Amino acid sequence: MTYRRMQDPSGIHPDGFTGALLAGESVLDGAVILHGPTGCRAHHSVMSEHTFPRDDVPERLNFLEPFYFGQPRIPTTYLDGDDFVFGAREKLVTAIREIVKRNPSLLTIVNSPGAALIGDNITQAVAESGVPIPCAVIEMPALSCSLAEGYQQGLVSALQALSLPPLTPEARTVALVGLSIAHQHWAGSVAELRRLLGLCGIEVLCAVGAGSSVEEYRRLLRAACYAVVHDEYADLVGPWLTEHYGGIVAASDAGAPLGFDATARWVEAVARAVDADPAPALEDIFAERRRVSRLLGQATGSSAVLKGMTFAIQADPSIAMPLARWLYEYIGMLPVAVETPDSRETPLTARLRAWLSDIGCAEAWQAPWHLTDPDLLFAGGQQVALAKATDRVGGIEVMLPARACLDIVPKATLGASGAAWLVEQVLRELWWVLWV
Repeated sequence: MTYRRMQDPSGIHPDGFTGALLAGESVLDGAVILHGPTGCRAHHSVMSEHTFPRDDVPERLNFLEPFYFGQPRIPTTYLDGDDFVFGAREKLVTAIREIVKRNPSLLTIVNSPGAALIGDNITQAVAESGVPIPCAVIEMPALSCSLAEGYQQGLVSALQALSLPPLTPEARTVALVGLSIAHQHWAGSVAELRRLLGLCGIEVLCAVGAGSSVEEYRRLLRAACYAVVHDEYADLVGPWLTEHYGGIVAASDAGAPLGFDATARWVEAVARAVDADPAPALEDIFAERRRVSRLLGQATGSSAVLKGMTFAIQADPSIAMPLARWLYEYIGMLPVAVETPDSRETPLTARLRAWLSDIGCAEAWQAPWHLTDPDLLFAGGQQVALAKATDRVGGIEVMLPARACLDIVPKATLGASGAAWLVEQVLRELWWVLWV
C-alpha cells in the first residue's frame, strides 16, 4: 500500500508521553521506570535503544530479571487486570528497588495513561522504597501534546529532582538547551557545537536533554548563559532555569544552527552573549563551506545541476526555517511543502511563512508533503520510510530514525560538519539526477 492510499500519513507523530520517556532516557547514567502495562513500553524501549544505545551487545542481552522482560531500556511494572482494580503501589516499590540495583544516578518514573487512572501515589512509593538517589516523578505526562512539550516536562522534573545548588557563573561557559536524543545524529551535533564554541574560547559544561551525565548536570549552573539550539525544546526549560537560578538565554533568530549561514548566526549570538570573539569559528565555517562547494561542483559537474529540484519538509520550525533557506539559497532547490506539526504561532513561524511568500512559494506553507510530489523529503523516520516506499521520493531523516544504524564515523546534522553531511545525503538521495 502506498502513502497515496493512506488517510493522511503525514499526521502520525509521537506525543508528549513519548517525549517524557525519552527525556528521562537522555540522562547518560539515568534510568526510567514506566508504571504501566507492557503494551505502552515495548516500542519506547526499542526507540530508546535506537536513539541512545549505551551497553555493549552481551550486556544488552542480559536483562532477564523482573520488570525488564529481556529489553534493556525502560523497565515496566507490567500492570494487569488485578492491578487496575486494586492498585499497584507495592509492585512499583519492588520495581524501584530492583532497578536501583543497577546503580543509576537518577531515576525517572512515568505513569502510563492507563496507570494514571488508578491513582497510585508514586511519590509515596518512592518514599517507601527508601532509595538513596534522586527520583523524578511524572504523575500525568503531557498526553496529546507535542513531543517537545513532553520532553521538556521530563527535563523539568529531572531538574527538580536533582535540586541543583546555586553556583557562581564562570566567564565564557555555556549550557546547551533545546537538543534532544530524538534529533538525528544528536551526539555528533553536540560534539560539533562544542568544537565550534571551543574555537571561540567558550566551554560547554552541559547539554541538557542530550546525553549529559548527572555530574554534568551538577555543573549546569556554572554556565554564563543557556544557549538555545532548538526553540521548541527550550521554550519551557530555558525560562524555568532563569526563573529558579537566574542567568541569561542566548538564541538565534535564524533557528537551529543547521546549514552554514544559520550556524554562523548561531555562533555569533552565543559568542555575543558571553563576550567572546566568534571570528575563529566563523573562519572555520566559511572554510568548510568553500570546501563543500568545490566538492559539490566536482561531483555534479555543475553546482547548478540540482537547481529546480523540489523538496518538502515536515519538522519543527527551528529545523524547517534554516533548512528551507539553506536548500533554496545554497543548493537552489524549491520548496513545495513546509509543514510544522504541533507548532503554535511564534516569531520563527511568522518569519518562515513570510519568507515563503517572498520567494513566491506561499502555497507550500503547511501543505501535506504526500500531496505535493517532492523530489526529496526531510522529516521524521516514519515519514521518510513511507516516502521511500513509493520509489519516487528520496528522504532524509531529521528526527527519530526509523531503524538503528551503526555510525562508525561520527556524524552531525548541526554545525559546519552537519551542513557537509546534509549535502552528502542530498547527493545520495538524488543520485539519479547526476546521471541524466
